[in-house]
Amino acid sequence: MKNTQHLIAIAALAAATFAGTASAAAPSQEVWFGAEPVASGAPLSRAEVQADLNLWNRAGLNQLNAGDHNDVADPAYAQRLATYQRLRSGPEYVAEVQRLGGSVNTAGAAVRNAVN
Repeated sequence: MKNTQHLIAIAALAAATFAGTASAAAPSQEVWFGAEPVASGAPLSRAEVQADLNLWNRAGLNQLNAGDHNDVADPAYAQRLATYQRLRSGPEYVAEVQRLGGSVNTAGAAVRNAVN
């Protein structure tokens, strides 16, 4: 009888402990991932976003970082990233935005801001 009372007391204590833990508020997204980035400048048009993606793919960066490994330390990654940055900050970006039907004025401003 005495052992049964002890077991009931231990079970009640354990249940109360787990209930308190389970009812605690889940951590916020900011705790897990950090503060949300703040966008600065004018929003990009669809043509600008698509042009950026096309240049990313043209530089070959879409072929890296596939799977479970990270290629950031790979010299090919650095070379492709440099190619992408050159394309993104040069006249190729403006030409790609134009090809997609976007405005040259906004793309040109983005290139000037990226260079400065």
